[in-house]
Amino acid sequence: MYVSVIITCYNEEKNILECLNTLVQQTYPEDKYEIIVADGGSKDKTQFIVKDLMKTYRNINLVVESKKGTAAGRNAGIKAAKHNYIAFIDADCEAPQNWLETLVEQFKNVQLTDKKVIAVGGTNIPPENAGSFLKAIGIALDSYIGSFGSVQGRQFKKPIHVSSLSNLNVLYDKQKIIDVGYYDESLVSEAEDADINFRLITAGNRFLFIPYSFVWHKMRPTPKTWFSNMFRYGRGRARLLKRYPQMWAISFALPLLFIAAIFSISITPFSNVFSLSAIYFPALLCFSLYMCIKKKHPELVLHVMLVYLIQHFGYAAGEVYGLLHTKVK
Repeated sequence: MYVSVIITCYNEEKNILECLNTLVQQTYPEDKYEIIVADGGSKDKTQFIVKDLMKTYRNINLVVESKKGTAAGRNAGIKAAKHNYIAFIDADCEAPQNWLETLVEQFKNVQLTDKKVIAVGGTNIPPENAGSFLKAIGIALDSYIGSFGSVQGRQFKKPIHVSSLSNLNVLYDKQKIIDVGYYDESLVSEAEDADINFRLITAGNRFLFIPYSFVWHKMRPTPKTWFSNMFRYGRGRARLLKRYPQMWAISFALPLLFIAAIFSISITPFSNVFSLSAIYFPALLCFSLYMCIKKKHPELVLHVMLVYLIQHFGYAAGEVYGLLHTKVK
């Protein structure tokens, strides 16, 4: 199987070299895959770094896309791809040596029994040298209340069929993406992967999550950047809920209920009934401790609780903002 690996990036001089170095060292045969860097017109040294590596590695190609946004970058990469299968990884990720081999092997295996599966993908975990907050993110994501039902960051023991796959660790049948009209560039860099996955599922396709396929992801290493990321995720989800009312599920209503519950605490002086919402904080602390003990990092309990708080408040605020703001559509 011949594969085109696509990386979208913009001003990633701090990450792109490490990412590419892991991709050129894959166990997959060098003549069976190409690497396409779809750059959005970086102003830093990103393109210079890529071009310098191209002198040594013939299977690296650079595509410069004038349109801003991850969706436009993904489309540019797909259109430049020579092969029928495409894999996506983010510029701030690093892949283990057997990453591509694992995805291809699992795709071939599942195709033997289920032709409707047109994509396989895996999880993302913090780098081995990650700081305390980044490690805490990894712990928090491996739970339902930290992933909001998404498989991104989860570490299941067995392959499972899912409704969406994160586009930082995934392999697709390229033609299927073309058939549904490529990525929606009007989304720019918000929920473009969730959108394409929803359209692919609606068209009758299936996805398989591979728990033993992973990439090291630098994520957002500070509380401020993690909050911004969660707010963007929530706002992106609101966009999709407006576009596809049939996408509504209980999990997407939870952020709205969360905001209402937290707000209700302020009404406690007038009615003790609303004080029940305050149980959220001690319950979250207990759950954080449980996750930390489970992951053998009890010293990170306060970090994990902070991550949960940021996720819940950030995502909920983003979703509410997106649903109420008329320009978010």
